[in-house]
Amino acid sequence: MTARPAPVFFETAGLAAAFDFPEAAFRGLVARRYEKFPAAAAPFYRFSALSIPGSQAPFRPAVREERGILRLKRGDFDCVLDLKTGSGVLKAALRVQTFDSFLRSFYSWALLREGGMLLHSAGLLKGGKACLFLGKSGAGKSTLSKLAAFVPHPSSLIPHPSPGAEVISDELNLVRFEKGRFVVYGSPFWGEMRNEGRQGVWPLAKVFILKKAKRNKISAAVPGEALRLLLRCLMNFSKSTETSAAALDNAAALLAGAEFARLEFTNKDAGFLNLI
Repeated sequence: MTARPAPVFFETAGLAAAFDFPEAAFRGLVARRYEKFPAAAAPFYRFSALSIPGSQAPFRPAVREERGILRLKRGDFDCVLDLKTGSGVLKAALRVQTFDSFLRSFYSWALLREGGMLLHSAGLLKGGKACLFLGKSGAGKSTLSKLAAFVPHPSSLIPHPSPGAEVISDELNLVRFEKGRFVVYGSPFWGEMRNEGRQGVWPLAKVFILKKAKRNKISAAVPGEALRLLLRCLMNFSKSTETSAAALDNAAALLAGAEFARLEFTNKDAGFLNLI
């Protein structure tokens, strides 16, 4: 009899989960994809994963909470989780992209319950502290991340890794309130730059409202505009009153507890790094 593969242990933002895959080949793919994010603590959430056929449509998952049960469902995955025991069943198509989408959906929900959030944003690490950059689609999050990642050397036209900043993620960043301050966690959730990410946690220095412009400039942020953008960029698929209230409370707490500013930047160079 063939031995059942060992579970895959995964952790980010201090939230650990274990996934029991019966298919050894797919278990190996998932383990390699998320090998930089092993669980450092015993996981509370444990999922038995089963294979199902399915397409990505609909793209947006449905999330429901009722009588202590969480249900996350999309065309290519269906998860039922007992919130009291932390045990769940995940039925999903055998694609790493599907599993990644499930993780994003699940952790966006779990972080809200822990006073945190998963933000559509660019995240940069500079001087040991994290800066987040919020903006609507097209505001320049991916452009800014690429400029920060590779800065042309003065004596060469060939881009070199930036000595001043490191990209945490060009698409999704995890934020939590811990020990009296907000921190940003590394994650495997990336966009166009397709990086596998790395574990890490850094204090949040500042949150910028992003806008493309002809020159680099920092100015004061308007609190009302910042809160609206925060809520727009906050990843949340649940329509429950409890989760919606948590999203609003967490966004308001971030606005009150972190420094916000507006950043206008040009896409010609990484000169904005001197301003943040």
